[in-house]
Amino acid sequence: MQVLNNIYQVLGGSYANIANIFVIKAGNELVLIDSAETEEEYEMILENIKYWGLEQYPISYVLLSHKHLNHIGNAYRFREMGAGIVAGAMDAQAIEQGIMTEICDFAPFPKKKPYTPCPIDVKAKEGDIIRAGNLSFEVIEVPGHTDGSVFYRLEMDGKVIYFTGDVLNVDHDCSGALLGWEGGKDYNRDKFFESVKRFSKFKCDIILPGHYQLCLQDGSRIMNDAYRAVLTEWRKPAIMTE
Repeated sequence: MQVLNNIYQVLGGSYANIANIFVIKAGNELVLIDSAETEEEYEMILENIKYWGLEQYPISYVLLSHKHLNHIGNAYRFREMGAGIVAGAMDAQAIEQGIMTEICDFAPFPKKKPYTPCPIDVKAKEGDIIRAGNLSFEVIEVPGHTDGSVFYRLEMDGKVIYFTGDVLNVDHDCSGALLGWEGGKDYNRDKFFESVKRFSKFKCDIILPGHYQLCLQDGSRIMNDAYRAVLTEWRKPAIMTE
């Protein structure tokens, strides 16, 4: 599904799949956001790349949003194709070593196939710039969902676009923010709160999240709503009783 000029969704709910996977055409090369998990999902990604006439372009980078299995399982396959693999520095070890207690070999995300560890070519940190073709992706660290969760910020065609992984999802009809799953081993609510507080002030037009619905306008409102959500859902004031 073409989302914007040169941005395509090649996996996700429209394809009866849990994770949103995006391909960005950057001049004469492609950038993939996350990799999904199974061989079947890998084949569907390639099939959709071909459908949109992009198979002639090499995938230069796979930008992983975080270390959970349904986002990283095919990273090694794309690396074998020649792509460089990028992940947040704090999540890199679990991806490289296959630390199953961290990448979620348990409900609600049991592994579907044996996980193949994947070397990380770029262990990204705050402010790093990943340059591919005619585009530049800025790395923004947003720990909490996992220690190494990151956003990738892209400016294109006059719009500010954020690929937000599982840290920030979008509710139905873009009515508000949905926050990421809280069950991971290194989930940290205090860090998550500080990340949300920070990004709630970001200027953003478009949010392309790791799951569920996309937000193609007024992304700053969704980011700000995430702060409202954590204040109301996580920090409810105590009720005084006599």
